[in-house]
Amino acid sequence: MANRKGVFIGAYVPNHLKESLRRRAAAEHRTLSQEITRILEEAVHGKGLPPGSIDRRAKESIPRRRSTDPGPRRRADDENYTAGGSKAGDDKS
Repeated sequence: MANRKGVFIGAYVPNHLKESLRRRAAAEHRTLSQEITRILEEAVHGKGLPPGSIDRRAKESIPRRRSTDPGPRRRADDENYTAGGSKAGDDKS
């Protein structure tokens, strides 16, 4: 028998629910047990980051710049963008 890390929680679920969970787990390359564990963790702890991601921000950190400073992304003294690119003879070197 495999060495399991955790405890067995017995529960009766309708067969259609089990099959839906099994298909969803297979689509995301997880076992049925991993999918049930993911759902339980999400229900208890809330939706977290995607698997493998690490939240490196401090708990009290403010949102990133784009959410706190929307508005124009250019400064007033920036030059306008020209889609044509550089013309022949416009070398600045």
